[in-house]
Amino acid sequence: MLGGCATTYQVQVSALADPELATGNRLFQFTQAEESKAEPGDLQYREVLRNLSGMLSAHGYVPAARSEVPGYTLLVDYGVGEPVTKTYTFATPVYAELGGGYTTLTKETKDAAGKVTKTSETVRVPGRYERVGTDVSINSVTTYRKYLQVSARLRQTGQSETRGPEAWTVTAVVDDERTDLRAALPLLVEAMAPYVGKDTHQAIVVEFTEKDGQFERVERR
Repeated sequence: MLGGCATTYQVQVSALADPELATGNRLFQFTQAEESKAEPGDLQYREVLRNLSGMLSAHGYVPAARSEVPGYTLLVDYGVGEPVTKTYTFATPVYAELGGGYTTLTKETKDAAGKVTKTSETVRVPGRYERVGTDVSINSVTTYRKYLQVSARLRQTGQSETRGPEAWTVTAVVDDERTDLRAALPLLVEAMAPYVGKDTHQAIVVEFTEKDGQFERVERR
């Protein structure tokens, strides 16, 4: 981006929640979803957790200390999909001026003594504009799907920490031309933030603008 230009992103967010499974114990512990390929010590995994921790704290969720029993296990999954290339064809009509040109007009004037004077003037005769063809251009765009998902499982005695009933889950997905998940991570976290513990009832699209590295939600009226 040059000259402070703004870029627009559309993030798809889907959230589900079961109000009957809500608990007052908002202590939580992170773990990886079974389908996640991340390792606990991965730097990227730790960066994802740092971004999520800041967002979750705004909703009253607190990381559980070793001596504390968390109310939730938060299963985290994220990644970048395979490249998808789409080809767009644009057809633009081409117009040209046909006919017309220049012509010379001669004009005679007579003075009081009866002397005739001739003057010449070159004038343009307009032609007509007609469609003479079509300009076809082809443009290919390759995008990568970035996603982030958090699933909150209740911690219950005698049950695996990842097998408790799901209290809520939220997923954010964005497609753009970048391959870097790190660049999209703040956007994904920002998009899902208002929907933690809520139900969107369907997948919704949240629009953001990015300017100078800052994301701003576009409010639709």
